[in-house]
Amino acid sequence: MNEETLTATKQDLHPSRHARAFGGVSDRRRQALSAAANAARTRLTPVALSEPEVVLYATRISLWGRWSIWLVAVFLAAYRPDFWYPELAEAIILPILQLFVNGLVQYRLRRKRPISQRLLLLLSATDVAQIAFGVVVLGGFSTFAFIAFYPALGLFAVLFPSLWATFSWTTLAALIYVGACLWSGDGLNLDLGQEKVLVGRVATMYVVAVGIGMIVRFERLRWRSALAREQQLRNERIELSQQIHDTTAQTASMINMGLHRARALAAESDHELRSALDGTAELTRSAMWEMRGPIDAGHIVEGRELGRVLWSHCATFERITGIPAVLAQSGTEPELPAAVRSQLFAIAHNALTNAFLHGDPSRVEVSFTITDEQISLRVTDDGVGLPDDYATRGRGISGMIEDAGRIGGSLLVESSGGGTSITCVVPHRNHVGGA
Repeated sequence: MNEETLTATKQDLHPSRHARAFGGVSDRRRQALSAAANAARTRLTPVALSEPEVVLYATRISLWGRWSIWLVAVFLAAYRPDFWYPELAEAIILPILQLFVNGLVQYRLRRKRPISQRLLLLLSATDVAQIAFGVVVLGGFSTFAFIAFYPALGLFAVLFPSLWATFSWTTLAALIYVGACLWSGDGLNLDLGQEKVLVGRVATMYVVAVGIGMIVRFERLRWRSALAREQQLRNERIELSQQIHDTTAQTASMINMGLHRARALAAESDHELRSALDGTAELTRSAMWEMRGPIDAGHIVEGRELGRVLWSHCATFERITGIPAVLAQSGTEPELPAAVRSQLFAIAHNALTNAFLHGDPSRVEVSFTITDEQISLRVTDDGVGLPDDYATRGRGISGMIEDAGRIGGSLLVESSGGGTSITCVVPHRNHVGGA
């Protein structure tokens, strides 16, 4: 054996090289197992992570159903105790266990704690265990307690998005039920064909659970498709507002500056030219302000708080129109849905536009107030007020009334010779926690 071969052999036999090799294999195995676990966790993850309102609603309905069953069980036990005691004394375990589980879920809901995956699995496992226990205690195949499997498995299919998870959970429940029927009561009477009835009951479990799972999955896909379209429209709206800001708005601003420069050059030499330039400059200011509507509305769609957008909007209003505008905010703004923020912003923008174009005010104030009961937005100016037939003129006021109605609010218009006040009030409790 030559020296090179001997050296290579020693290197191959070196313990550190083998350790690194085996370490690499172990790392790959751990990574593979971790990936498989993550994939299983993803498939089993309930919709609580992405659809908390659905899970909360389903959990509440399920809880009230469990409380109803518990009350019925307690009533039957108290109404005819001699009917079941002492022969079925172990049946008292069922309402005690149900009381513990119901109390745990009720406590978490009252404390507004999140509904976790473990809790949902615990509820489903408790349902299967209690129903199986009821089948065993009440007589096995002959009892109708098996019917409770259907809503329990259906609820599992609603909360867990994977059809494979639903199929596996239904299989587990079916095996438990078949075992309970075989080993409790009188077992199965093959002469009466009870095994066929048992197969029918088990098949119905699959039909109910998988059928509900497929329907829920179909509705969830439709919901996600609609959400994707809505997100696309939001992105297009944001892009449009940015384009207006980067091109049209800046062009209008440059035109306005040019008009003011031409007006200064005209001075007193040509009154008609100066008058025409003044009128054109006024139209330009109006156009610049109108373009601020979609620009700042894009910030709402991006997710900014309404108070911040209103503050910037008032500053822009003062800069374009020359009319002082201040924002007074009271209370902490909660997390409001984009639709509510967009409609309130639209009302504020339209009210400021009316004040600028028709009110001739010297000052405008926007008041944004949040309390536990309601959200109030008020735009007040000290201008000439509205005409008596303002409700039939144009679309300004009627449009604001429609915007308020879309979010469940109301609009109050107060006007006199000393100014105009437009107030929108929206119930607070209906719009907290949105996105």
